Amino acid sequence: MALSVFINTYIFCNHLGQLLYNLALKQKAVQSSTSGTVGIAGKAVDGNRDTNYQRCCTHTSEDLDPWWRVDLLAVYKVSAVTIINRQDAVIERILGAQILIGNSLEQNGNQNPSCGMIKSLDGTPTYTFQCNEMEGRYIIVIIPGTKRYMTLCEVEVFASLSVLLLKPLNES
Repeated sequence: MALSVFINTYIFCNHLGQLLYNLALKQKAVQSSTSGTVGIAGKAVDGNRDTNYQRCCTHTSEDLDPWWRVDLLAVYKVSAVTIINRQDAVIERILGAQILIGNSLEQNGNQNPSCGMIKSLDGTPTYTFQCNEMEGRYIIVIIPGTKRYMTLCEVEVFASLSVLLLKPLNES
């Protein structure tokens, strides 16, 4: 029974039949600010894919270059990142968000390489970006060059299960 819970919570199968592990689940997350008391950064890595803000989503204040970040605690080869956007209102707040992966926290990590960007809203709450084994410890979601709010309902960071059976990249 415990194994089935583990599989349903942590492991997913991609379109190529590879088993992928969600590295971000339950990890420490921070963001540029928090608007109110319910939009804390950890809601984006709690495993709840609900798209209703009040129960499940992060929310920054109206910041210049709002950002959110999760620390994977080690360097991994990231296969994909999935962002789940809110659907109850103001869905356009995610537009222009960039997904950055790397090891630097300089300037809040906004100089790390980009895995992708949400360029348009297609009516779905889920946006998945193939990151082609980009290496990094930190995953940053940032909306650069603008002053606005940012809301994220879930951020999932995937690595191949076969890679995880080996040691993380920064261990000897």
